Amino acid sequence: MKNFLIYIFCQLLVTNLYAQPTNDSCVNALIVCSLLVTEGSTNQASLENCNTLGGCADDFPNFGITPLATVWYKFTTNSTGGIAVIDFTNLQFNTDPTYGQTLQAMLFNVPVPCQGEDFTLFSNVETGATTDFTITSITLLPNTTYYLVVNGAITGVATVPASATFDLAISGSAINVPTLPTATISVSNTEICQGETEPITVDIINCSQSISNNWYYNNSLSIDSIGFNTSSLLEDGYLKLIVSCGNECVYNVTTDSIYFEITPIEVDAGEDKLIELGESVVLNGSGTSNPVWTPATSLIPIQSFTPTANPTVTTTYFLTVTNENCMLTDEMVVKIKEIITIPKGFTPNGDLANDIWEIVNISQYPNNSVIIYDRAGQEVFKTIGYNIGNNYWDGTNNGKDLPVSTYFYVIDLRNGNDDSIFKGPITIIR
Repeated sequence: MKNFLIYIFCQLLVTNLYAQPTNDSCVNALIVCSLLVTEGSTNQASLENCNTLGGCADDFPNFGITPLATVWYKFTTNSTGGIAVIDFTNLQFNTDPTYGQTLQAMLFNVPVPCQGEDFTLFSNVETGATTDFTITSITLLPNTTYYLVVNGAITGVATVPASATFDLAISGSAINVPTLPTATISVSNTEICQGETEPITVDIINCSQSISNNWYYNNSLSIDSIGFNTSSLLEDGYLKLIVSCGNECVYNVTTDSIYFEITPIEVDAGEDKLIELGESVVLNGSGTSNPVWTPATSLIPIQSFTPTANPTVTTTYFLTVTNENCMLTDEMVVKIKEIITIPKGFTPNGDLANDIWEIVNISQYPNNSVIIYDRAGQEVFKTIGYNIGNNYWDGTNNGKDLPVSTYFYVIDLRNGNDDSIFKGPITIIR
């Protein structure tokens, strides 16, 4: 029982090795293209190859072929006609003994494609190929469509038509030989800095319809488009372009490769800093190779990724790194916390002018605390983070307007210094 189950499992794997072909009816016949190899298969081809227009495989007159698992191909001759030769190679059969082990094939013409039964044979008939074989036509008419039928046969003790894969290629005096497309890529400079954009010139010839343009860098697909941006390159390597041209017959052309040498260069000046006047702060720059900070004043040392800054005013610092001939700059700001400005009064009368008590620069101290008292010492307003967002005092208490009067504030900037607490009067004027 165990061996039987293993056998069944293996047969399922073999049977489903190839998907059902789409060209198992006349109307879906695949075009065979000159200078290209077409991969074919009879696996799971329909046993009744009819369609709504007629042209069933079993409508053929008796040419020594019994239509079973049949697939269809077609081509159109050139303006002069002549001979067509179709070579079948790389035949691979499903070796399950219940499957046939031979292929059959022939070339024919019909006055109305995929309609009627008036088939005319135009080649030798292969009735039992087990290895590579060739179908050779007689003289074909110019500008005429011909059909190639390939059939998986039942042979010996087999009960299922042959399930086979194969390659076929067409040639001969009756076959159009296209002018193949060509493509080249070129650049002015192959030695570039990391992150640098180097324009790439693309020249494609004899490609009336481009289906895809696939760029490969070190044999990895990078992008599908006409252009390629070198700014994404992080390492040395080879760039090439593969262009697919055509409509029914698709021809691929690969350019010669361009070798890029990428000089690594990266820089990050770090996050902005906020300090008190008189404080120092260490900058957190990073990058490749040799750093230099500007302006040099208030920085020690300037040729370090992590200098100490002691500015007296808010200052923008620039970090520049160099590596060989490459240079890159980034910037950051050290902000000096400014002393807050506290208005002595405001006019919350709804005229949109001075309607709130705005304390200048207090948002630089996001942990600040503000409390307002009336003359009786009653708390009428209290908040943390004044001036952050819409966090203001508008002269109200519990949603009601407070009367015109003088009130008293206590502001604690809560920055750890003894001089961060401010007290004084504030007058509401209406």
